[in-house]
Formats: sequence, structure tokens, C-alpha cells
Amino acid sequence: MKRSFPKLALTSGLAIVVIAAVFGAVFAQKGNAVSASRAPAAKTAETEVVSPQAQARPVAEQPVSKTPAPPQAQGQAQPKSAENGDGSGGIRSGSLSIIATPKTNPDTVKEEKLPEIEVDPSNVRSVPKSSVQPIRESRRQVALTSKLPADSLAEKLADANAENVSVWRPAFNSQGFRGARLDAFAVSPDQSMLAIAERTGTANGPNGTRIVLFNTSDWQVIRVFTVGRMLKKLAFVPGSTTMAAIAFPQLALKQDFGLAMLDLAAGKEQDFLPLSFPFNEKLVPEDVALLAMRDRIICSGFFGSTVFCIHLPVEKDAEVPFHTFETVSPASALAVTPDGKSLAAASLKAIEYFDLNPTAKYRRRSITTLDLGWKPVDIRFLNGAQTDFILCPAYRDDSPPMFVRSSVKESLDGRSAGFALPVEQDSQIGVAFKVKGRIDIVDPASLEAVDSVILEQLRPLTTGDAAFVFYHDAIHAFCVIDTNGNCFAVGKLQGDKRWSKRIIWNGGAAKK
Repeated sequence: MKRSFPKLALTSGLAIVVIAAVFGAVFAQKGNAVSASRAPAAKTAETEVVSPQAQARPVAEQPVSKTPAPPQAQGQAQPKSAENGDGSGGIRSGSLSIIATPKTNPDTVKEEKLPEIEVDPSNVRSVPKSSVQPIRESRRQVALTSKLPADSLAEKLADANAENVSVWRPAFNSQGFRGARLDAFAVSPDQSMLAIAERTGTANGPNGTRIVLFNTSDWQVIRVFTVGRMLKKLAFVPGSTTMAAIAFPQLALKQDFGLAMLDLAAGKEQDFLPLSFPFNEKLVPEDVALLAMRDRIICSGFFGSTVFCIHLPVEKDAEVPFHTFETVSPASALAVTPDGKSLAAASLKAIEYFDLNPTAKYRRRSITTLDLGWKPVDIRFLNGAQTDFILCPAYRDDSPPMFVRSSVKESLDGRSAGFALPVEQDSQIGVAFKVKGRIDIVDPASLEAVDSVILEQLRPLTTGDAAFVFYHDAIHAFCVIDTNGNCFAVGKLQGDKRWSKRIIWNGGAAKK
């Protein structure tokens, strides 16, 4: 076959031109890459610095940075190129296009889905305010209602214009621990408000907390809100609408042991201050002490003999200024002396007094050896004295309360329920016992019981041991919440020597 040399030459020439064009485009692209690599880097956008407290929070509570996002990493999809307006994200050079394929950033971490806390809403309902009937008083019954103190905490938090109000009754748990799952209680310094922490979630966790706030002048619910933490101690911060709470850790939710600050006006957690120290899983809530003052919060009993002090106010997301000092053994009860100048830290070995001043120096002033053999959960000073007090052990210790006066110890007769209550402006002390729910009224001067009441014998009958007791000065009665969730008042009618009982609300215990 004859070949046509002119046609062959033309074909070969075209092939050489195409190959040259391709190599030229490739070299041009490489040149652009080299020049780009030598060009100065673009200025990186500023990022928010996360405090240690924020780093310790669960994923869902990490603060979101408000600063511009940093440039995309190499290998990710790029924005439209000025040289290629088709939106392909590639670079055009003549007839040759190089397309950058988007890739997954290896630094991107998939957010772990945490288990949800089950919340049973069946024991809380919202009803029209007009449908709630006020408590009716009678001379034949213990008074339950009183005048709301002016400028009280309950008055500040109540919504006078609300059309609906909440009605709550504690749910009864029939699996595992039988009774109401009420983990913590607190009464405001002006006695106008009662706070109850009800545990949510299943018996095996994870758990949250429902906070219920009662107005103690009419026993109506002021506010109900939930917190996604397991709260075990509550304390009102005097002179504010803030509450401090000790939160126990939950590994399933990646929650640390720490201090939760609750905004009662907004009904939510205001801040969380992690106490990132080794946590003893055998620690029980009774061993932990929490004390809230106007300018500081003090807690102890969870990390050896170290007492932690957080001075208020704490700036949000700032590093918490913890101040610490040591006691001879873990302090399980804290109190301020009647003169307001000293902090009393009580443990099974001793009671120690430390200076309370605006600075962070907690100097030990004195120490009294006790050697109790049990950890006190409550300490009350007697009749304004600085060194005379009563200590109460918890249920589990199976021990009686003990008076200490002039360093002389004297035990009472009966198993402690963990409460010693000032009665009638500290003129007397009410001591609660577990057996039959006995309450003794003690004269601080003679240390003798001047009166006594057996709760188990009073009608209407209720079942359950005393879980929380406080003396309500305005109605001159003891207010008791038992382990089945019942709440009742115990007092004396005017001119009557006998004790009377009146139900404030019934718990959710199963009927017999």
C-alpha cells in the first residue's frame, strides 16, 4: 500500500502540537502551585479561647465560637475560582481543567450521641390559676398558711400575672428503692421558699433532677424546672435568686463531679463549675457538706480533708478561683458561728474554727477534739454560744445526736434522723429521731427535753421515715417530708397541750 507523506507529516504535526499543549498546561499548573506555596499565608481568623470549665462540660454544652470560621483545609472543596466561573471548584488553564475532588477532613470528629434522661411528666401538670383552691384554715386544725414576708424570695420569684400554675406530687418508685425519689431539700434563709430535688431517669440511670419550688406561705408551686444532672445537695445563696447544688458524676453522660449554679428566676442551670478531682464512687451524699453565703460557697467531704471555697460572683466561662484549706479529717458538716466571724468544720475527729474574712486566707483559730466514731451531717449552735453545739449523725450510723458544751460531750437517747432545728428564734432546739419519727424539744440551757412528739402516733396516719424536717416559725409547727413523699405539719393548737398533725400534700405511695 502506498503511503501519502504529506498527509503523514500533517498528522504527525498535529499530534506534536496537542502533546505540547498538554505539557505546557501541566507545567503552567505546577508553576502556579509553586508560586502559591511561596506566597505569604493568609491571616487566620481569631478563635475563641475556651476556659477549663468549658472544656470539662459535656459536648452539648460547649460554647459556640462567634468568630469567623478558619479557611478550608487543603483537600476540601474550595470556593468558586475566579478563573473558573462554572462553580466546579476547579482551576481552568486553556482547554485543560483540573478538578479538586472534595475529601473528608480527618480532623473532623463525629459527635457522640449521649443517652437521654427519661423524664416522667405524669406527676406534674399545668392547671388554670383560677382552678386552684386556697387552703382553708380552721381553729381545730394546725395552721398551714401565713402572711408572705415583704420583699421575700418567694415574692420575687412568683409571677402574679401567670394564668396557669403547676401542680406537683412526688412520684412513688416501686422498683429497687421503694419510695419517693427525693434526693435533696433546702429552705430559703427567710423561710419563704422550700426547694425539693426529685430524681428523674430510670433506676439504672442516667439521671437528671427536677427542681420544685414551693411558696411556704400558701404551699403553692412557684416554679418547676429540670436540670440534666444528678443533684444531691441544695443551698440557697442569701440575698439572691441563685441556688448552689452539688452534682454527682455520671460516666454515661460524661459529667464531672462539680458545683451547679441554678438561676431560680429563669428556671435553668446558670453555670457549672467542675471539681475535677479523683472521685470516690463509694462516697454517699451525707458525707458531702455544702454551705452557701452571700459572698462565697464552701463545700467539703468529697476530696479527702480539703475544703473548697468559691468566692462570688463567678464570671461565666472564667477559670474558677478555688481557695482551699485542710482539716484534720474530711469535714462532713459546715456552719457559720453565731457571730458570723468563723467557719465551723465538723468531722468525726474534731470541730475546727477558721477565720471568715474577705481575703482567701482561712486561718485556723481553734480546734476541739471529738473522736465521734461517726460523721456528723448537721451542726447547730446553742443559744448564740460560739462553742456550744449539737451534732447529728445520719440514719445509717445508728447513733444518737450529741451535745457538746464547754468541750463536754453528752449523748441523747435515740437513733438520730440527722436534724437539729432551732425552734422559736433559737430559744429551743428540736431534735429529730428515726425511731417512730420522734421529735424532742430540748432546752439549750439545761439540755433536757421539755417536750416530745411521736409522729407515728398522730392522725391522719402516714407511712415513711422522716426524710427532711424544718421548723416553720410563721405557723409555729414542724414541717416534715417523709420517704414516701408525704408532707405534713405538726404543731399545737392554741391553748392545747396535745400535738396535732395536718397533711399538706400526700405522696404517691401505692395503696395498701
